[in-house]
Amino acid sequence: MYISSSLRLNSYDAVSFVKAFEKECVDVAARLNVPIENILGLAAQESQYGKGRIARDLKNYFSMHAPAPLQIGSEHPKENRKIKVAKFSRFRDCAESFERRFGHAVKGKADPLVFAQALVAVRFNTGRAEDGGRANFIPYLVDIIRAVKGRLSC
Repeated sequence: MYISSSLRLNSYDAVSFVKAFEKECVDVAARLNVPIENILGLAAQESQYGKGRIARDLKNYFSMHAPAPLQIGSEHPKENRKIKVAKFSRFRDCAESFERRFGHAVKGKADPLVFAQALVAVRFNTGRAEDGGRANFIPYLVDIIRAVKGRLSC
């Protein structure tokens, strides 16, 4: 079976992202009583496995709007002057900010589907592109969480 070089690179990048931030998610996941892959999967989805500009430039791996706990600054996304996104000094601060802001909604929600539904319920993401969310956010996040779970074993 032939696997294209772009697919191999994508898989390598995804595994690298998971391995780079796995330890950073242990405490947050434990306090929220969810599997690590839920937190890492959400960060992977929101940051394009760390490749997105907001993650790279602002260390905002959860695409959180400002103001946010632990932020060190904020700026407008290049394509949207209506909102500001938070800037963090490192991944851990961003993950803990997510915990403070949205942890109440996902605490104890270990199942990926229930976890994703809880995020939509508190408008972390509306699931609708017309109002700024990601279309089909729930099934997309569930798939990424499952993929991250597999990548944790690599």
